[in-house]
Amino acid sequence: MVSKRDEKGPAKGEPTRKKSKTSKPSTTQAVKDVKSTKKAEVKHFKKPKKTVKILSKNINYSLCIPVSILDSCKNLEQITHVVYQVAKSAIFFNAGEIVILDLGRKTKQISSDSRDHKLSPTLLIASLLQFFVTPPYLVKSVFKKEYQECLQIASKLPRISALPFMRYLNDDKGRFREGLAVTMDKPGQTNTKAKGKKKAYDQTKYINVGKSDMIELRGQLVPANVRVTVDVEERKVVSPTEAYGDYVGAQSSFGYHVRVAKNFGDIFTQSALPEGYTQSVWVNSGDYYHNAELAKNVKLASKIPRIEKILKPTAEEIESGDAEKPANLMVVFGKWDHLSQSFKQCGDMFENCEGAHQFFDGQLQLPGAVPEANIGIQDSCMIALTMLATL
Repeated sequence: MVSKRDEKGPAKGEPTRKKSKTSKPSTTQAVKDVKSTKKAEVKHFKKPKKTVKILSKNINYSLCIPVSILDSCKNLEQITHVVYQVAKSAIFFNAGEIVILDLGRKTKQISSDSRDHKLSPTLLIASLLQFFVTPPYLVKSVFKKEYQECLQIASKLPRISALPFMRYLNDDKGRFREGLAVTMDKPGQTNTKAKGKKKAYDQTKYINVGKSDMIELRGQLVPANVRVTVDVEERKVVSPTEAYGDYVGAQSSFGYHVRVAKNFGDIFTQSALPEGYTQSVWVNSGDYYHNAELAKNVKLASKIPRIEKILKPTAEEIESGDAEKPANLMVVFGKWDHLSQSFKQCGDMFENCEGAHQFFDGQLQLPGAVPEANIGIQDSCMIALTMLATL
């Protein structure tokens, strides 16, 4: 007689079968184990650090900000305040140059209280940065009418009083004023039209200092359309050092120079400094979804080590005169994906270059209270420059 199997268990008299302990785990479980192992390896990864040596007692800072600094801005008011923070950081730390990295963003419509404006992000940032270092009495001469409408909010912000010509004075009778050289006809040439156009002269003796009458220089000619400091009593162009004394910024000037870099390569090849940059650092910022545990970020951290300390010249080096020549330090802000994509656009310019990481001496790690990369570019400017001055 054959016994029947019960659906819920073995047949009567049949031994119970146990599951083998060596049974093959499921595919899902295997994938989880691999991921957890990789995650553990990433967590135990020790970020490399390095010490940077600066061979000068004087440092000229240059800042590079990508147009992605405006990604979180919704209107002209927010844009103006963001750029205002960058301008203050540059002026307080005597940064002589601000480079705007163009990421190929399209012109977009920007709304304000009065009307909508249509400007490219690079042009808007450059105009605002230039406005914050322009004396109020020269604004109408420097900026075209179409751009002045985008500066209405900026004109209501407090002036950056670290600049001597931007301070609030009780009267407007100062001896030294900032001026703009105005074009004139070439000496000895009549006002008759030659070939339909007047020939403009590349030098001039007339300076617009924001008063009803222009200043006519005595025995001096200066290039047209340049900004100069004028002694209105002696009617001559003077250096900022002579005019303002100890209030001298980077390269014996005031404010900063603004330029646009079409791609990553232009940051370094189109430098306003004849000798270029002696060193460059990267500040990871504006990346609000940054995950340091991702494999690509771990690999990047090994290529661009954290700057642990900055060594300044020793007393012996200063006495010998080796530290007299200023060091030009370029500080690049922004998320790595944007910098890397911009580098690929100009990769043909640099032979045998593996990537953008080879341009940096290291990356600046912001204080522990600041989440890595998860900070606005405008906020990281002030923090980074403070750290570079105190490390």
